Amino acid sequence: MTDSEFLTKFENRTITREEWTHDAHVRMAWLYVTRSDNYRTARSKVRTGIKKLNAAFIAQESRPCGATRPADASTEPAAESKPIGFHETITTAFVRVISMRVEAGEKFASFRKRNPDLFDRNLSALLAHYSPAQLFSEEAKIKFVEPDLEPLPKPWLARV
Repeated sequence: MTDSEFLTKFENRTITREEWTHDAHVRMAWLYVTRSDNYRTARSKVRTGIKKLNAAFIAQESRPCGATRPADASTEPAAESKPIGFHETITTAFVRVISMRVEAGEKFASFRKRNPDLFDRNLSALLAHYSPAQLFSEEAKIKFVEPDLEPLPKPWLARV
């Protein structure tokens, strides 16, 4: 699947749970970073997209087999005060690290090869900055928490 096809599936929320792997999360974030004018725009698209996709997955699970949405129902998933399956600190930290590791004109395959720690499901790229207690705390799930071991890069100070 091309990058554009992948991003379209993500944005249309037609990507399946089986396709929505850790690698897919990193690819999506890399695509937004490389296609956005700045870090803040990329971060916003990543955060919003993950929350919408998670809400779509939840909506799919709550409908009985074969059920369809009522004609008067909104096509957008309802906003949640605490999105299920969303981790604010992990999401923000990944976008910051990815933003600083992007090289101009680089293809995703090359980025992946240069950054194996970003594809480690044990989150070694983030655990270089955070203790497990800090990163996996309830507070870190609902709001961005600064690292307690090593500061994260500040991509807004560099070209993204």
